[in-house]
Amino acid sequence: MARALAALLAAMLLAASPAAAPETDRVWFAPGPGTIDYLRLFEQPAEWRRARDLTSVFKFYQQHTQTPAPAIVGPNTYEALARAGAFRTLMQWGKTIALEVGAVKEFFCTPDASGMNEAIAATIAAVRAVEAAGGTVSYLALDEPFLAGQTPVCGGPALAPTADRLLTYGRAVSQSFPAVRIGVIEAYPSFPPDAFDSMLGLLAARGVKPAFLHVDVDIRALRAGRDEFARDMRRLQAICDQHDVLFGFIVWGYDGDTDVLYARDASRLTGELADTFRWDQMPDHVVFQSWAVSSSGLLITPQNLPEDRPYTHTEILWSGWRRLVGQTGPSAGTAVIRR
Repeated sequence: MARALAALLAAMLLAASPAAAPETDRVWFAPGPGTIDYLRLFEQPAEWRRARDLTSVFKFYQQHTQTPAPAIVGPNTYEALARAGAFRTLMQWGKTIALEVGAVKEFFCTPDASGMNEAIAATIAAVRAVEAAGGTVSYLALDEPFLAGQTPVCGGPALAPTADRLLTYGRAVSQSFPAVRIGVIEAYPSFPPDAFDSMLGLLAARGVKPAFLHVDVDIRALRAGRDEFARDMRRLQAICDQHDVLFGFIVWGYDGDTDVLYARDASRLTGELADTFRWDQMPDHVVFQSWAVSSSGLLITPQNLPEDRPYTHTEILWSGWRRLVGQTGPSAGTAVIRR
């Protein structure tokens, strides 16, 4: 009887809110860097009211802060973002700002200290650019340093050389910005769970334990007989718990040519995640992010707005979160608890 009453109360709480408002910093949003309506996110907030309410962390790419602007950001240059008040507006909305940055890349893996010094300087410049435009960076997400570190020039395939570089990087960046939390993104199944365990152990031994681990999953690359999504995601969550590191999952699409196909991919990932974890066991961070590249080399997929149009990125976020917490039916309908 008590269990049934608890379930009923939980369902009532879910139904009373737009989409079971997530805990602080649970939902991250990172639109495609070159999307044509990127600036509109800040100019027309009513077009993504529900998705915006759910979003705790808005993540920019490091290239959004660079001048001259790299081609991948399209019209969303630093000057355009600053002029639109993007960074300042996020602070006014009470959102947390994150930057995805490069720390270990082939071009940073030089025989001397110059490469890592360049990586450190680029990150510091990016954080300061956000500050100059009225924002505050709270998170740095390192773009797959151990995957890049697999190359021979970086000392790969051994993991220790990358951990050494991250020690140098982490100490220097934290000295300049002690309040910024630094985490890592890494690829699965490029690395099996045991490799993730080794990465976190190497970093902890060096005193640079990451704030979080965000897993970039490519379902297309799963290998029969080795990889099993549900088993491995549960294992990765347990590994993060053991290392006292927050566990995150990136929801993305592989197809950069059409919004429909991108949304199909993202929906498949969301479904796999929902089938693996009950809503109250979900990863600490759920990141709705796009870096899909079109056949013409553009990073403009999917369109971001409006949230009530099928296949837009904000609709993917809104409907995806409702699916993860176990809501069914129309947006204003009742909710059920996943078991």
